[in-house]
Amino acid sequence: MIKAFNRHYRKALELIENASSTEKIETAERVLEWLRELPEEYVIALALFFNEVIDDLGDESLEKIDLRAKPKKEKQEEEEEEEEEDEFEEEEDEDEDYDEE
Repeated sequence: MIKAFNRHYRKALELIENASSTEKIETAERVLEWLRELPEEYVIALALFFNEVIDDLGDESLEKIDLRAKPKKEKQEEEEEEEEEDEFEEEEDEDEDYDEE
C-alpha cells in the first residue's frame, strides 16, 4: 500500500511542480476544504499514515505531523504568533505594491 502511495505521491509532485501559481493555489484550497470536511478520526488516520510514508521514504526534508496534544496556553500563543506573521507578510506585500507604483 505504501509503495502504491509513493507512486501516486511522486506523480502528484510532478503535476504540482509543472502547474502555474494559480493552479497550485486552487489545488491547495481544494485540499484544505476537503480536509476540513473529513471526520477527525480520518484526519488522524491520514496523519499517522503520512508519518509512516515519510519514514518509508527516508526523506529528511519532509516534516512529520506532530499529533501530540498541546496545552491550551501553548496552542493559543502559537496561533497568535501565526496571526502576527500573517499581518507582517500582508504589510510587506502592501509595501511592495506601494514601491512598484
